[in-house]
Amino acid sequence: MDNARQKESKRMPDTSAKISGLSGPSGPIGSEPAPILSLHHISKAFGGVQALQDVSLSVARGEVHAVVGENGAGKSTLMKIIAGALQPDAGAIEFEGNPVRFTGPREASRLGIAIVYQEPSIFPELSVLENFYLGDELTGSAGRLRWAGMAEDAADALRQIGLPAGIVGTRMADLSLGAQQLVMIARAVHKHARLLILDEPTSILSQAETEVLFRTILSLKARDVSVLYISHRLAEIFRIADRVTVLRDGRVAGRFSIQQATEDVLITAMVGRQIDRDVYRPRPFADLPPVLEVRHLSSAGHYHDVSFMLRPAEVLGLYGLVGAGRSEVAQTIFGEIQPDSGQIMLDGRIVRMHSATDAIRMGISYIPEDRRTQGLFLTRAVRDNLSASFLPRIAGRLLGLLDERRELRLTEQEVRRFNIKTDSAMTPVGELSGGNQQKVVLARWLAHNPRVLLLDEPTRGVDIGTKVEIHRLIMHLAGQGMAILLISSDLPEVLALADNVLIMHEGAVTGYLPREQATEAVVLRLALGLPTQEQELQGLNAQSQAYAG
Repeated sequence: MDNARQKESKRMPDTSAKISGLSGPSGPIGSEPAPILSLHHISKAFGGVQALQDVSLSVARGEVHAVVGENGAGKSTLMKIIAGALQPDAGAIEFEGNPVRFTGPREASRLGIAIVYQEPSIFPELSVLENFYLGDELTGSAGRLRWAGMAEDAADALRQIGLPAGIVGTRMADLSLGAQQLVMIARAVHKHARLLILDEPTSILSQAETEVLFRTILSLKARDVSVLYISHRLAEIFRIADRVTVLRDGRVAGRFSIQQATEDVLITAMVGRQIDRDVYRPRPFADLPPVLEVRHLSSAGHYHDVSFMLRPAEVLGLYGLVGAGRSEVAQTIFGEIQPDSGQIMLDGRIVRMHSATDAIRMGISYIPEDRRTQGLFLTRAVRDNLSASFLPRIAGRLLGLLDERRELRLTEQEVRRFNIKTDSAMTPVGELSGGNQQKVVLARWLAHNPRVLLLDEPTRGVDIGTKVEIHRLIMHLAGQGMAILLISSDLPEVLALADNVLIMHEGAVTGYLPREQATEAVVLRLALGLPTQEQELQGLNAQSQAYAG
């Protein structure tokens, strides 16, 4: 955000009032072209939970319309209704001026509505080509599949979104999460969608992949394709959106043109209150002996010669682009990857982590990057996910039977402690919003009372309110003396929380900066493997001295 916008964002207008000709939540915004999509008074309930209440929204042709809100605000439910995956309890939908009522996603797809969900919906054992055309295969005479034609078309679509054509035969499971997401976006674009719905599309994309996506969106706009864009990253909204609709507790809390929106205005509309995002608090730790020390650690194909120290009460930020080896370093410390060389030391003693069990026993906890596949039992209840961390405490002496009443009491205590929004401790954790799922993962691992906490992308895919909650929790834990390694692709997050920043590029450490010296420009140059101005100056001085003498 530029300086002018930062200054403007400090002014906190009343978002319930009309702003420069914009109406409140129930009215239209000035004059606009005939919309491709109109929603009128949409409501949807799941049991006793009202997910959407009287929501109206319109999307113009060739418009990028952002929908923002906290986790659980109703964004994904609304998108699923538009895409035909859910039916509203009340209200009406018009598409291209005609009333529609979808009974399934296929009907919406036939009209030109495509959706790409936050977590790629794929068949991992099938090839990219098979996933690309699944349900829409091209056939020739006698119903035979036209494999050559499909491969040629798919390769062209992949090239347009920055992916190599040669991956059409690759198994989807062998691609990164970001590449899987781009394949599904390419698939949606290839279907000649007139309305493309993107639900948190960049949460698993690298910076380079995100840039490719933005170029694709601008290309779609130029062809009069409309985009509904959901994201918790407000900087993205200001970069690509034309208008923003804010949802809060299932209702429209505000509508804004992008020219009149600011970060503070959007956040206030999302949460209904002002949020203090400045949570960093300095702590004395520089003179304390390190609790964790990594010396010349290497793992072939992942990283090489990585060294750093982590002291009690310190938050060490570990930043790098996708493929830098950050997660693999954390997984090695946690015993999930065995190093080829180097040492890990705890309290000055060399230790060897043969498994995660060893790490937990030594006081190390690891919050993984992908909570859905690595951190949660999605089909099990919140209670089961939380109690997995303290089963020995609730096992009875007789045959090891669990004390279910104590288990429920302890899990309800954790639900309150971490402000996990759920109807019941018996709700399947997969039904919670992303932010509340992340709180469950945090609560489970913190129940071990670790001395060292490894946090890998702790706020990925969570709303601004939950993000600030997690940031405050990190500061609170550090204030109690916990040593924290914070891995994040969100550079502002690293700069906001870290006492020191370690930067990696292609498996190697390229920089270590104290908080005062860690600026976005310097950290990004190091993450890209480029020398900083200071390093360039040192190099020139060295050349001059060599020449002189």
